Amino acid sequence: MVFLLSSIYAHALHCLIIFRMDPNSCYFLEIKLIRNQKKIKDMKCYSFEKIIDSDLINYKDLVNEIVDKCPPGYLDVAHVQYYDANLGNYPEVKSNQDLLIMFEKHSVAKVVQIFVVYYDPSEPYEPISAWDGDVQRQANSNIEQDEDNYLCNPFQENEHVGVDEEYLEDAPVQVVACAHKQKDKDYCFDDESEDASEMEMESGSDLEADEEILGHEADHIPNIEYDKEDPPMSVGTLYRSMKESKLALSQHAIKHEFEYNTEKSAPHRFRANCSRRDEDKCPWRLHAAKADDSGTVVVRKNPCAHDCSSTRRKKKVKNATKHWVCAKVKDWLICDATLGAKELQKKLKEHHKVRIHYKRVYMGKELALWQLYGDWDSSFDNLFRFKAQVESTCPGSIVVIDHHTIKEKIRFRRFFFALKPCIEGFLSGCKPYLAIDSTFLTGKFKGQIASASAVDGHNWLFHVCFGVFDSETDENWIWFMQQLRHAIGSPRGLDICTNCGQAVMTGVGEVFPEAEHRECIFHHVSNFKKKYHGKIFYEHVWATAYSWNPYLFGKHWAQMESTNPAATDYLRNWHTRLWTRSQFSTICKVDYVTNNLAECFNNWIKYHKSMNLDDFMDKIRQMLMIKWNQKRKIFRKLDGLVLPHIIKNLNEKSRELNLEVLECSEEVAEVTALGGSGFRFVVNLNDRTCSCRQWQVSGIPCKHAIAFITSLSNTPLEKYVDHYYSIDKFKSAYAQLIPAMEDKSQWPKSSHGFFMHPPLLKVTAGRPKTERHKGCSEKKRKSGQHKCPICQDFGHHWHNCKRDRSERTTKKEGKENQDSSFMNCSLGG
Repeated sequence: MVFLLSSIYAHALHCLIIFRMDPNSCYFLEIKLIRNQKKIKDMKCYSFEKIIDSDLINYKDLVNEIVDKCPPGYLDVAHVQYYDANLGNYPEVKSNQDLLIMFEKHSVAKVVQIFVVYYDPSEPYEPISAWDGDVQRQANSNIEQDEDNYLCNPFQENEHVGVDEEYLEDAPVQVVACAHKQKDKDYCFDDESEDASEMEMESGSDLEADEEILGHEADHIPNIEYDKEDPPMSVGTLYRSMKESKLALSQHAIKHEFEYNTEKSAPHRFRANCSRRDEDKCPWRLHAAKADDSGTVVVRKNPCAHDCSSTRRKKKVKNATKHWVCAKVKDWLICDATLGAKELQKKLKEHHKVRIHYKRVYMGKELALWQLYGDWDSSFDNLFRFKAQVESTCPGSIVVIDHHTIKEKIRFRRFFFALKPCIEGFLSGCKPYLAIDSTFLTGKFKGQIASASAVDGHNWLFHVCFGVFDSETDENWIWFMQQLRHAIGSPRGLDICTNCGQAVMTGVGEVFPEAEHRECIFHHVSNFKKKYHGKIFYEHVWATAYSWNPYLFGKHWAQMESTNPAATDYLRNWHTRLWTRSQFSTICKVDYVTNNLAECFNNWIKYHKSMNLDDFMDKIRQMLMIKWNQKRKIFRKLDGLVLPHIIKNLNEKSRELNLEVLECSEEVAEVTALGGSGFRFVVNLNDRTCSCRQWQVSGIPCKHAIAFITSLSNTPLEKYVDHYYSIDKFKSAYAQLIPAMEDKSQWPKSSHGFFMHPPLLKVTAGRPKTERHKGCSEKKRKSGQHKCPICQDFGHHWHNCKRDRSERTTKKEGKENQDSSFMNCSLGG
């Protein structure tokens, strides 16, 4: 691997200030890593940056730091070279003396370019004699999607969870027209000029000095409105502060495709001129200063409009500073805090027609996140203020903050959050069923957020509580379950569904031993298919899970056991929790065999998982507040006894039933399936039971009960629906109000008496992950060239084929029919 050490000198100085290093002995390094190409051919180079103190490091320590960060391949060793700009060659570094010579050659610039190559010492090493700076990781662009359909769920509609989406409307922006600009013929050029990069740094430092002014301006400053996308720069235009006027000037320059240099930048005045003043004799200049009577800034001079050639297509857009980027990306980050620098770079290119360097976009994004959500180090201590605010505005809510001491510092450990309306709504209006799972956070703290989710009578996701901890361990899950039990107790008929993780199953068993513990069949099958394959399992594994009564379950089980007894022994020994409907309790009235409720919660928060923890919890509270308000609007429109969608489904199922009803009495009947199967089931209306067990498990009459009920005169179907599907239960679930709260700057101060430091971060190799690893049954990407089904050539898809359009359409239809026949054959066995 090769490391190239280089970067911008200004950024190096900024880092030196942060790390409190001596600038005389420090050097800034940007490192590129090249692997042994004979062993790893898919990765050519990898780069990162580093600052070192030449007085405190030697050759061995430098190499060890690089090796620790990016380990080499088996038996590979490191070979170090650096670039000498004066001689244009690549000298080798083998000792401390060579390292000192390297530092002496770069003592003025303080920027060094070093190459570290991993190679096999048993083979001859060829030193670097030239370097192509454009070498990048080459990814195969011809990627084809493929999906593993083996043992996929054939009845996915049975696991449907209703999740409604919310949309927020943007507030309109009022526009103030700009005044016409006149040329100043009396303008004479000055000899004063400053380096562009220095002026940009001066302007940037001045903006940093005004950071606090933006959020705490004086009350007497008027509310000045103008077009933020095309701010006016005519004489007499007012701005609220010097910072705002500079940002407006940057936007004005980018909008009108020119660049300016800063002549003077002070807290009370600002002067700028065209960057092409000397080359094109451009007379454009601008002078802004603070007004005498207030803190507002007024444009005092702008004698002419700018008419130089466009600078938009330059590789470096000078006036698009990190502060300008910060102002433009704030709204996008409010909607989705997980947006990366590359996505923001594309959005800025789309909206403002300029391409900004990745590093500047990244720094602008970090500045925007800091302004929006505050300091990460203090966000964990701020949880105590969040706790005080929640307990004062929503009494009865539970907020638990667990901490521990590490090296005499009190650090964050775990967090539990449950609003009282969620707790009361679950106990009074929802089915006694909880889906429990966790998903990873994508911010600086790579912990886990756990959730307990229920389902209301409308089969809509109902959030009960949330927890945060560092990792999925037995101790953490037991702690979460204890807090959950403290919040909801142990309702009658409680069912808890989890995945196949040993830690979460241990937590349920320790704290809720009396609850029925279900296991997600999707995770169950994902483990099973790694060991056993065959047509017999495709036909019977999912069928056993969806079997309503023990008789049908036994038939499918016997087929698998007779074919492969080892497979059924594996299921019997390693999957001991409930995973088939034939064994489900008849109290909670939930027939889900998967843990889709928990997966819906993970999808609900995925765009906010990178936020600071105090803002993340407040964001969840806001989302719950919006959802509860929408549900209350819905139940105000409902009339009757049972939810309308239940009645609609029952009416649809009552049509075209090929069933024969033989009454034993007014309450009991035999219902026989016609058409060859001959299955007969006993329906009892008084007990609300059917021998197929679907009515008892789901709480909604099965087709056999529907056939019997509709054969009776003047008997409504809704009379036999369980009370969990009633409108009164639905109203009880969302009856309580989730109160509104002020922003965190107005939260009350906490008297916990100490500062809670953030948790210790785990150091992991490589770039931080924001997407979870795909399972064996999920979509995967296959490398290799795509083959066109029309001309049988590689490198293009059918819709780009150069053949005649009519022939292309015919081939496409034939391919679709072939795929359809294959799928029908597969599903039919």
